[in-house]
Amino acid sequence: MKLGVNTVELFSGDHLVLNVLADLDDLSLVEQVQRLHGELGVDLVELPANMLVICPQLFTERTIKALADYQARSGVGYTVHLPFRGLDLSSLAQPIWEASVESYREIIHRLEEELKVEHYVLHLTEALLKQVEAKAHWGTELQGKLVEALYARAKKGLELLLETAPREKLLVENIKNGYQKPFALARELELGICCDVGHLLLEGADPRRVVEDYRELIREFHFHGVVERTQKDGRAALQDHQAVGRSVFPVDEALDLLLADDFSGVLMIEVGTWTAAAESVQAVKEYLARKHSE
Repeated sequence: MKLGVNTVELFSGDHLVLNVLADLDDLSLVEQVQRLHGELGVDLVELPANMLVICPQLFTERTIKALADYQARSGVGYTVHLPFRGLDLSSLAQPIWEASVESYREIIHRLEEELKVEHYVLHLTEALLKQVEAKAHWGTELQGKLVEALYARAKKGLELLLETAPREKLLVENIKNGYQKPFALARELELGICCDVGHLLLEGADPRRVVEDYRELIREFHFHGVVERTQKDGRAALQDHQAVGRSVFPVDEALDLLLADDFSGVLMIEVGTWTAAAESVQAVKEYLARKHSE
């Protein structure tokens, strides 16, 4: 198993905020990678390719070259999370769909030229699926037909992407809207999957059943804590991308599941702060040390 972590403070849902932080430049990502790898002692760092489409001034050719130089010196591994804001492989808007396919192709091509990338992780659906699911007045039958149409578009987009993308590196990830259709499509196209455990918890799925059902396809896990928060109106809600030791899914129980059968893929911690990353890496390493001593 290889242990990784995302770029924490430089990772956010849409990266829009990075456009107004004047102290960042196109080497900020490289500095974050070096710190994560050096101080936390992880095997891999997840690169946020969202930056390439949301704030490309912070992820330039100089960035890629510096990442390659550091990889050559240090041996750090990289996975890449492909963009999930603005681009949408399932879009029914033809220009957006075409641009999404070509953007993914371009990003993979650019990074493959310079970096040794373990995996490219991809969401199949984004904004339009959320809009369809929000239209309760359409009724379940019409909503169902539209969802099928969205996933048909995603399948066609994946097929075009696979004409140039390395099949063995491309992984389909489940989103908070569901895992069944993305994972079924990955199985149909003979792709691996990235199983996001936090997303499973948010949709109310049982991670134990899902992991066992799809274990032969899983090449990477996204691992983060899900905690219960009380909102301003008094209602309880689940919040993801927290430190793994604070999750409603106990860390030892989760790792017993994820690392069963001598899992040899990537365990990628995805959290939002340096503190959460350090706590999570430490929790995983302590678990591994206990197992090794047993």
